[in-house]
Amino acid sequence: MMPGPKGPRQREEFMYKLTAGQKVVTRAVVVLALAAIAVPLLWIFFLAFKRPEEIYDSILFFFPKHFTLENFPGAVAFVEKALSVSYPRMYLNSAIATSGGLIIAIMAASFSAFSMVHFKFRGKELYYTFILLSYMIPVQVLLIPLYLILLRLKMLNTYWALVFPYATIGIPIATLILRNFFSEIPVEMKEAALMDGASSFQIYRHIYFPLARPAIATCIIFLFLELWNEFLFAFIFIRVDVLQTLPLAMSRIGIGSRFPIPWGIYSASIVIAVMPLFAVFMIFQRWFVSGILAGAIKG
Repeated sequence: MMPGPKGPRQREEFMYKLTAGQKVVTRAVVVLALAAIAVPLLWIFFLAFKRPEEIYDSILFFFPKHFTLENFPGAVAFVEKALSVSYPRMYLNSAIATSGGLIIAIMAASFSAFSMVHFKFRGKELYYTFILLSYMIPVQVLLIPLYLILLRLKMLNTYWALVFPYATIGIPIATLILRNFFSEIPVEMKEAALMDGASSFQIYRHIYFPLARPAIATCIIFLFLELWNEFLFAFIFIRVDVLQTLPLAMSRIGIGSRFPIPWGIYSASIVIAVMPLFAVFMIFQRWFVSGILAGAIKG
């Protein structure tokens, strides 16, 4: 006789229980990991609101004694002086490159994921394996081929020199996330649409894509964080000051600038550069967790 389904109490018996010592060690590891991440961020954040004399008097003390916003106008003026380009222009460059690569990557990945779930064709699993392997390839391997392609197409020192490589970076991970989510959509919805005479594109447009909002939000957060902070492609493919992105500009004012930069102004520059990251996460975080868990639990 087959055993019946386990109730909540029976499931709890199979859950692994930590001892008191293990709980202490686990919490200590979590606290250390959080501190390693949070301490540098908080240090930079509070440096941006300190006066110059206060920074050097108490460099390891987080909270400023007197909050000041004078570093932010100073950061804007310093960047224009050192790089001959304004913050709005750098924001525009990063926004165009990031959003262009993001849109192309999500659209291409959604079509690819839908075809793998909706259609049956020879080599589908091999194609999926190829996508997995492409995600594991370091981006440095793509530098020379991409540079030669962009050089032949005369796209160097243009927005397309970043949009196409950024889409190349984003397509594999977006395809994996969307494929897992699409595979969890009930087959009955697709069969009902087919019986009503809907085409494959109509099924994609009216069923799969609208239901994939949590997965798309997850893709947007992941890819935006990766593409907005991308430095290597921008450093190699963009050699014109007016087209440089924010990460490229931050590296130049911090290391390669002809003018010494105070810590407070440099910290304010970093805070200005990362504000869009927090804005994007706050906008899409309501769908983030459900998108991460999509396809992880079946049944």
